[in-house]
Amino acid sequence: MVDLNILLNFIGMIFETFIIVISVVLLVLIIKKYLIKRHNLTRLLLIIFICYLIAIVFSWLSKVFVFAQIGVVQDGSIVAWMYNLVKDFRLSEFFVTIAIFLSYVLKVNVFEKGYNTLQKYVVIVFGIFACVYVLFIYESGNTLLDIIAFLIVFVYMVMVYAPFLRRSIEAYRRTDEKVYRQAFLSLAVMSLSFMLIFLNFAIDRVLIFLGSPGFTVFYFLAWISAIVGIFGTYYGYIKPKASEK
Repeated sequence: MVDLNILLNFIGMIFETFIIVISVVLLVLIIKKYLIKRHNLTRLLLIIFICYLIAIVFSWLSKVFVFAQIGVVQDGSIVAWMYNLVKDFRLSEFFVTIAIFLSYVLKVNVFEKGYNTLQKYVVIVFGIFACVYVLFIYESGNTLLDIIAFLIVFVYMVMVYAPFLRRSIEAYRRTDEKVYRQAFLSLAVMSLSFMLIFLNFAIDRVLIFLGSPGFTVFYFLAWISAIVGIFGTYYGYIKPKASEK
């Protein structure tokens, strides 16, 4: 009989394969658009999605480790440390944190006239704290520390994407042109969806802490939110730019 944990990780691996395929398609569209106009904001969006794609690939790889029963000796070496960072989603969280910070830069360039000094330093300091936590505050098998890691990244997402959501809605209400109304509404959907990703992951981890084998409905809701966010990005940024040609 197949071990339940292996079966669940196999299901997660297949599910995340579809997410990777969708992300790669969007990445190709962003690269295509960047090569046409070489716009600075498009380049920034490209870097953001490369970070997100790397995060998804590392998440997928963690499922491969479990399904293929690939392990390393827990001897405190760099190899063991890196293996644990991948297996327990920590390296994925690191690249997501980088993407969130770059999304803040994107938000300022799209909606603001310049940086708010206090806000800028709060975003930078919290981002550094999040990176240090997800990379170094780790104990194998300690689900509570993992829950805190997910919540830290979720808070960081809210810090950046909640204002992005508000600005998108404000721009949607001010704009009469149909194409741009759709674009700003899509960016609002993107912002909300990205925030829901790590909220759902955190809830999934809480349920694991309470005894669940994992891969609850919240795990799948997190990735569904990612898909919605990806399409929100396409309709909010890539498609409107294409219509300008």
